[in-house]
Amino acid sequence: MLNRKSIMHFTIEAALLAIGSVLLVMFGFFATNSSEYARVQNSYIQDFSPVLDASYYEMIDSPLIDGYEGVNAVYEGHEADGSRAGFVIEVEITDHATGQPLTLLVGIDDNTAQLTGLMRSPNDDHSSSITDEQIAVILGQTYNRQIPVAYGAHVQDLEMEANEQIRLEGLNDGVYYAQTLSADRSGYIDYVEMSIENGIITMVQWDAFNTDMNIKNRRESSLDGVYEVSGLNWASQSYILCHALMDVQNPDMLAMKSDGTTDIIDGVTVNIRTFIELCVECIENSRAGFDKEMYLAGLQEIVDGLFEGDFESLGVVNDDGYIVFSFDGYPGAFMAPDGSQMNVRQRITGDMADYSDFDSASADGGEDLVGGVRNNEDGVRSSELTYDADSIDGLPMSEITTFIDGIEGQPQVSTDIISAINNAYKFLKDYLNWMA
Repeated sequence: MLNRKSIMHFTIEAALLAIGSVLLVMFGFFATNSSEYARVQNSYIQDFSPVLDASYYEMIDSPLIDGYEGVNAVYEGHEADGSRAGFVIEVEITDHATGQPLTLLVGIDDNTAQLTGLMRSPNDDHSSSITDEQIAVILGQTYNRQIPVAYGAHVQDLEMEANEQIRLEGLNDGVYYAQTLSADRSGYIDYVEMSIENGIITMVQWDAFNTDMNIKNRRESSLDGVYEVSGLNWASQSYILCHALMDVQNPDMLAMKSDGTTDIIDGVTVNIRTFIELCVECIENSRAGFDKEMYLAGLQEIVDGLFEGDFESLGVVNDDGYIVFSFDGYPGAFMAPDGSQMNVRQRITGDMADYSDFDSASADGGEDLVGGVRNNEDGVRSSELTYDADSIDGLPMSEITTFIDGIEGQPQVSTDIISAINNAYKFLKDYLNWMA
């Protein structure tokens, strides 16, 4: 018969045995996970270190990847201290000689936008006729050079296009801005920011902030999968649309239909009416010399006047310092004496002059171009020209930073391989929100 002391001793032994078992299971679990992590990292290091030297790599899970045809996977490389070393992007392109796919790994240092490596992916099925030697030739000409890239056969054409760059008349250099005065049904207030240099539109950004300060900007919400549209995610469509405008330099050339859509820009399915209207307002502001700083100061003055107080205390200023306010409840705030609607510049300056005449001329002072865009009347797609005729892989000529000779006598192979580099650049630019 067990006495109390024996029972207590037995209970303690059982508890210790149970604790030991739990610890053993936990040790086995962590050891297994650690072993699996080490196995994965060893595989990554073996596959990726030739294109990007890093201590370890992490696969990126982003809905933006699905919006880029040909981008199969993206990995972020890190140094031993955890700082970012760059990115490895697996890109699939088409070998136009055979019609077969070719999968490449592209290494990019995001701090310098330089190519760190290029090679056939271990996941490639070798069905393409493009050889490792041909890939190595392109790597030799692009290694440690800024991307995006164009090969030498394009240089003469690009220089010709640069001399023929169209521009709108009367633009003043500077940064210009416009935002909608009322929020949409989702609470978003759209804005467009535009930079003009030497009379040429060099940067366009379209985004929207929400009257609910807890909601991210529309671009970020779309990348997080919260804000959804048909086709590509909204951030990608905004990027494509902004660069289309930079290509043609004239909002009229984007050929908006009566329903607010356009069918001449591949990948853009969203309603572009607000974008067009804000771009027109930015252009009018440029012609009037009413820059972004003056616009924001004017908007602040208008809000202060409505509430007779400090607009910051109203809670209508977001983290970036923009006034996020919908004037739906104040229809008279922008009403002219004759009953017409005014914008911010007109409300502040009283200048009701018409600045909307979009006469286009070539940048070298030559004759006006037919339809404003080289025989492409009103932006309608023709067999000879689309909006991106001045681009390489959909990137505007002004954005190309490196020109190479390519593979002698093999322009198509050169173009195919370079497309992988440029497609990786386009994804990373959008993912990191690099400004054009």
